[in-house]
Amino acid sequence: MNRRPVARTTVAVQGARVHNLRNVSVEIPRDSLVVVTGLSGSGKSSLAFDTIYAEGQRRYMESLSSYAKRFVAQVAKPDVDFVLGLSPVISIEQKTVSSNPRSTVGTMTDISSYLNLLYATIGQARCPWSGERAPTRTASQIGEALLSLPRGTEVELRAPVFRIYGEDLDVVFTEVRKKGCRTLLVDGRALDLSAEHDLDASDVSQMAALVDRFVIGKSHEKAIKAGVGATLLVGDSLMQVHIGKGASKAEAQRFYDALCSPTHHFVYGDIGPDYFVFNNPESACRTCGGLGVDKLTHPELLIPDPKRSIAGGCFIREAFKYNPDTWDGRVMYSLSQARRFSIDTPWNDLPQKARDAILFGVEPQKIKLVVPPGAKERRGDWEGREVGFNGIARRIERYYRRYRQQGETNSRMEAWLDKVMVEHTCPDCQGARLRSTRLLFTVGGRTIHELGGLNFDELHGFLGTVKVSGRGADAGRHILREIRGRLDLLLGIGLDYLNFNRRSGSLSGGESQRIRLSTQVGSGLMGMLYVLDEPSIGLHPKDNVKMIGTLERLRDIGNTVIVVEHDEDTIRAADHIVEMGPGPGVHGGTVVVQGSLDDVLRCKASPTGQFLSGKRAIASPKARRKGNAHAVTIRGARENNLKSIDVSIPLGQMVAITGASGSGKSTLINEILFKVLWKRLVDTRTLPGAHESADGLEHVKRVVNIDQTPIGRNSRSNPATYIGFYDTIRDLFTQAPLSVEREYKAGRFSFNVKGGRCEECQGEGSITTQLYFMPDVEVTCAACKGARFNSETLEITWNGKTIDDVLKMSVEEGVGFFASEPTVRRKVEVLSDLGLGYLTLGQSSTTLSGGEAQRVKIAAELSTLQRSKHTMYILDEPTTGLHLADVEKLLESLNRLVDAGHSVVLIEHHLDVIKTADYVIDLGPEGGHAGGQIVATGPPEAIAASKTSHTGRFLKARMR
Repeated sequence: MNRRPVARTTVAVQGARVHNLRNVSVEIPRDSLVVVTGLSGSGKSSLAFDTIYAEGQRRYMESLSSYAKRFVAQVAKPDVDFVLGLSPVISIEQKTVSSNPRSTVGTMTDISSYLNLLYATIGQARCPWSGERAPTRTASQIGEALLSLPRGTEVELRAPVFRIYGEDLDVVFTEVRKKGCRTLLVDGRALDLSAEHDLDASDVSQMAALVDRFVIGKSHEKAIKAGVGATLLVGDSLMQVHIGKGASKAEAQRFYDALCSPTHHFVYGDIGPDYFVFNNPESACRTCGGLGVDKLTHPELLIPDPKRSIAGGCFIREAFKYNPDTWDGRVMYSLSQARRFSIDTPWNDLPQKARDAILFGVEPQKIKLVVPPGAKERRGDWEGREVGFNGIARRIERYYRRYRQQGETNSRMEAWLDKVMVEHTCPDCQGARLRSTRLLFTVGGRTIHELGGLNFDELHGFLGTVKVSGRGADAGRHILREIRGRLDLLLGIGLDYLNFNRRSGSLSGGESQRIRLSTQVGSGLMGMLYVLDEPSIGLHPKDNVKMIGTLERLRDIGNTVIVVEHDEDTIRAADHIVEMGPGPGVHGGTVVVQGSLDDVLRCKASPTGQFLSGKRAIASPKARRKGNAHAVTIRGARENNLKSIDVSIPLGQMVAITGASGSGKSTLINEILFKVLWKRLVDTRTLPGAHESADGLEHVKRVVNIDQTPIGRNSRSNPATYIGFYDTIRDLFTQAPLSVEREYKAGRFSFNVKGGRCEECQGEGSITTQLYFMPDVEVTCAACKGARFNSETLEITWNGKTIDDVLKMSVEEGVGFFASEPTVRRKVEVLSDLGLGYLTLGQSSTTLSGGEAQRVKIAAELSTLQRSKHTMYILDEPTTGLHLADVEKLLESLNRLVDAGHSVVLIEHHLDVIKTADYVIDLGPEGGHAGGQIVATGPPEAIAASKTSHTGRFLKARMR
């Protein structure tokens, strides 16, 4: 009898050489929670993502047909001998947050689809005119009900017509005509749309198009059913039935009671889930197209310099330029005469009524055109003419609506609109994204938009109180169970403060990663291999426990979970730990230790083990800095969930902004503080978040936001070009004897311009060939052998090195090489001091991690420190992607900025960073609607002593 072979219990990697990996071989146990840790740049992601995940993905791609491969981005084979024991692999990274404005938390989780189905199944519809309950029937049911009326009964089928936001009634009439209707009932009065009508829109309240009129009879059955279908099409699934002669009052009332709403006799057609999908053009709000936001003109953008007058050019040229000989100029002068203001008065000094008239118009009133002084041309056909004026702002908004209706993008038009318009909540749908008829449906008394606006914990409780009855009750109960089950997963991962209406683009990388993680847990798949990238990012210590519990659930249902992580609690919870290192870059790429937590703690060569065992720790400062006695104070901050708080941020100190996830930290610092300073110091067109006022801004002369975005847009950017010492290096090469002899200029040593670069690869050093249904192939350029420059340029040497040798030189080597050139040496030393000695001077920016890019930016600031200009540096979670050993170096560099007299403001959850701060502002107490308040302020000791602060509770244990 043949015995079945035993299934592999490990994932075996043999001979991995991706990036800086040095022929790494490692065995990872299956069905376990595995943490891959190590210093930044040590090779963690290279092993987990670029080797294990990439190989699993590539094998799946190979199973696809050549036709299918054309539609999927192909993955190149990683440089590894073999990987055994792979399962179907899923990567959950931080970097794939959708920038699509149509993507929301609801669409990301697919729960929006269930909510749409819930409203289509058990939603209670309302009459658009009275708010009374209106029944929902299929088209065939409506047709059968009509055929049940006595023969000879005259019936009219009408479709409600609604005003179009920002448009005249003529536009509405034209649209109704296009749908094939000639008669419109306006407040009960019939209008023939083929004739001209002069109606005042403010007097119109109810409109309905007469779609069909017929007499009940068996021979008319097909026509009646066709008429019902046409009316539902014109009325957007809503119709009104009017019974005329041929039926008694009792028969008519019986029909209305059975089929229609009580007063206005409305009935809805068959409503499906698509009726509530804002990404469906038929359901989306007509003004914003389902985005929930619309562009409106903003006076501050139209008038950048309010000290100027209209004649003196207070408006930006794209909006209005005064010229007495143009139509616009004459209308503006005539308006000033009619409203008794001067076009030579500074905008600031104009009365508010005059400003409103200029921006928003005076319609329906008319103004008489007069000739302005200084006009060179006299136009008899203009003089004395009475014209309307709808305002500069309203005119731009009308241009915008016409542009949107065309459905074609124009980069010049977009650029023009961006100069004068900003995004506001859509004034038509008020941010609901849907047409008003969709918001007439409620479940438990709430519309689908109101339900989507509830935070997850509120929504979970609310759905538990919904009573389902009547038609579709069984299906409704099943849908409710499904939604609550998926909400349980989101609540269990610490995302109770989010809601389904929130845009995906506003989520942090950690939040989007956790949302996708909850979706995977909900799928219930087993035998999978999941690779995650720092899921603890952005999580408060109190929420981290939930995160770890979710990872453990994913493991317990039979999956292998590999996590690239630095978080101490996650490392301690792991079944197996792989530490890469021992150093970063060229000093890493090997396995320092692997095994259980005890194995790591016992390993003397393990930096992680030293920190976890307490042998090495980030120390609290011996004394807190007192600052410079000045502060920036934000008063009445109320953007997003902030509860009109007053916050003072002391200057000359390291200030940590802490609090639960979603408590309002990023809103306060990035949306209000940074934008207030940026508006004052850089761009007056910047629009900060909602707040009352800001004091103390005069004490800050410069503001810098140091984030983890790449230092350049393409592969040509590198640390030398970003920090600015590459220009000096090129000048040194122009001074070489052979260079002087050939009269080479600095441009000769640039790989961005023709002359000295290799033209075969255009200074890239490699050539990428795009293949049809196979991965792109990148090969070293045969002409320059990867040197990026032509042979003549490479003949020039400085201190025995070519320009290519210098670019491939490590930062550590560069410190010694440029010892005689203090300008370059000082800047290279800063990079080395920040722990980036392993990088090369010409290393492509696209190969740098987020943490490395951030430290290069800090190095750029440290290399050009100006004590005279007080600068505020703002950093949002700078410890992302950093090992504790890297956090030490980061804190050293930030302390150098503060010691030079500047201010550093950090949004941070890392307790070791918080305890080293001079001052802490703790927001909360929870996230979302339960946050947005100041819980505690003061030095870390004061936060640790606070009984109401979640941060203080965890900080107290860390400061012992």
